[in-house]
Amino acid sequence: MIKIHDELYYPFYEYLYLFVMVIYMAQMTPDTGRMVGELSGNPIPLLIPIVLTIILLIRNPISFVHSKLWIFVCIMLSWSVAVCYKFHDFSPSNLSYYLFLIYGIIIAFIHIRVFGRDLFPIYEHIMVAFSAISLIFWGISVVLPASEAFFRLFPETANGNNFLYLYNWTDPAKIQVYGSLVRNQGCSWEPGRFAIMLIPAILINLSRNGITFNDNKRIIILLTTLLSTMSTTGYSIACLLYLIFLFSDVNSKRILSFGFILLPLSIFLFSLDFMGNKIQDRANFEGLTRERMEGINYNAKVHGDEYYTSLDRFESAYFEWINFQQEPIIGYSRNNDHSWFKQKISKNLELTGGLVKVFSQYGIFIGVLLYVILFYSSYKISRTSWYQNKFAYAIILLLSSISYVIFCIPIFTALWLYGLFCYDEDEIDAEDLEFEEIDINDDY
Repeated sequence: MIKIHDELYYPFYEYLYLFVMVIYMAQMTPDTGRMVGELSGNPIPLLIPIVLTIILLIRNPISFVHSKLWIFVCIMLSWSVAVCYKFHDFSPSNLSYYLFLIYGIIIAFIHIRVFGRDLFPIYEHIMVAFSAISLIFWGISVVLPASEAFFRLFPETANGNNFLYLYNWTDPAKIQVYGSLVRNQGCSWEPGRFAIMLIPAILINLSRNGITFNDNKRIIILLTTLLSTMSTTGYSIACLLYLIFLFSDVNSKRILSFGFILLPLSIFLFSLDFMGNKIQDRANFEGLTRERMEGINYNAKVHGDEYYTSLDRFESAYFEWINFQQEPIIGYSRNNDHSWFKQKISKNLELTGGLVKVFSQYGIFIGVLLYVILFYSSYKISRTSWYQNKFAYAIILLLSSISYVIFCIPIFTALWLYGLFCYDEDEIDAEDLEFEEIDINDDY
C-alpha cells in the first residue's frame, strides 16, 4: 500500500500503473509518445500501457455498459469516417490516428471508473515524486557541471539525455540557459511541457488545502520545481491560479497577502529576462513570423526533408486559425498532413499548441462539443474537492493548450472527459462541503 495523504492509502500496483501513465503523458521520447502516435516503430512501448491496463482491469473489474461512453465514441467514430471519406484516405497509417483517438477515450474512461476522485490526489502524489527526483538531478547538474559525463552515458533525447525516463538531463547546447542555470525538463521532453504537468498537481493541492504552506511540503516541492522550469506558460498559469484562490473568498488576510507577497512576486517573475524578452518578442508577431519563415525556407532548401522544426505557440495559433477557416465544418482531421498549412506552407514544420487546433482539427461542431465537455468536467471535478472553484480546471487546461496539445494525451484526457464518465457518488455532499470550507478558511 502507498500512502497518498493522511486519509488515503492505495495498492502498490495501481499507484505504479498511474506512475507509468505519467511517464507516457510526459512523452520524453518517441517511444513514450506511442499512446497517441501512429502504428509504426517498436511495438513494445505501445504494448506496455495496454498490458498494464489489462492487468488493472483484471484487478479492478468495471462495467463498460455506459451510455455516455458509447454515445461519445459513436460521435467520434462518425466524425472519423467523415474526414477519412472527405480526404479519400483510408490507408492504415491514416486510420491509426483515429484508432488512437478511440483508444485515448477508452483509457480515460478506465482511469475515471477505476480510480474515481482518488485519481486527483494520486496524480498530485506522483508529480511530487517526479518533482523531487527532478530537483535532485537538476541540482546536481547545476552545482556539479562535471556530472555531464555521467548523464551522457544515457540515451540522447531532443534536448538532453534520458535517465531511466525519470529525468531528462538538460544539454546546455540544446536548450535555453538563463544566466548559468539550465532549465529543468523533469521527466518530459522540454521544460514548458513539464511545467504544465505540474500545474494540475498544484491546483489539486490548492483545492484540498487552500493557500497555505504550513505542513504542506508538497506545494513547496511543486512550486520550487515549477520555478526551476523557467517556463512562461507555467509561471503565468500558477500566478493566475493563486489569484483565483486568493479572491474566491476575499478577507483582510488575503488582501494583505496579495499586496505584500503575490503582487511583488508576480512583478519580479515577469521582469525576468526570459519572461520579458519572450513576451516582447511575441508582440512583434508579424516581423518574427516573417523572419522565422525565411529561415525555415532556407534550411528546408539546404537540408531537404531532413530539416524539421516547429513554430512558436502564437505563430502556430495564427496558422491553425487559417487551417480552421479552410475546413470549418469537420476540420482537417487528426492527420496534420491534410491541413492547409502542410499542403501550402511547409511539410517541414509542426504547429504547436492545441487551443485553436481543437477547432481546426475537429471542426466547429466537435470542437464546441469538446470544450463544453471540458467546462462540464471542470464543474464535476470541483464537486469532488472540499475547496471548490467550478472552472479552475478548465482554465488551466485551456491556458496550457495555448502552448501544447492536451486532448488525447494520457491523464490530461481523463481530466478533460471526467464529467462524462465520473461516478455521481464521488461528489461531496453540499452540507459537508459548507462545513469543510469553514474549516479551511479558519486554518488559513
